[in-house]
Amino acid sequence: MKAIYDGLYILNVQGEDENVKQAIEQLESAIRTEGGETHGCQKMDRRRFERVARRIESGYYVNLIFSLEPRRISALAQAQKAHSFLFRQFYLRKSHALEPVGSPA
Repeated sequence: MKAIYDGLYILNVQGEDENVKQAIEQLESAIRTEGGETHGCQKMDRRRFERVARRIESGYYVNLIFSLEPRRISALAQAQKAHSFLFRQFYLRKSHALEPVGSPA
């Protein structure tokens, strides 16, 4: 059974904001390759870091909501490391399933 995850990605697209869409497409493709499916994407814009990390002063934050088999999350994290534009990745497993749109409250 697939679990629902929040994936927070910090992209290193220094001076290349036009490449954000392409980067997100590659992240979503990696999720599909691992057998998952995306349910939403929230672009949170560029944010400056509190401290300079590896000479990078800011990153573009993206939140992806997706479903994936729990045993595949570590493989996904490893696959995402191959992307040169990815600075950091964090995953949070949600405790509840997504509600269908239009369901009674």
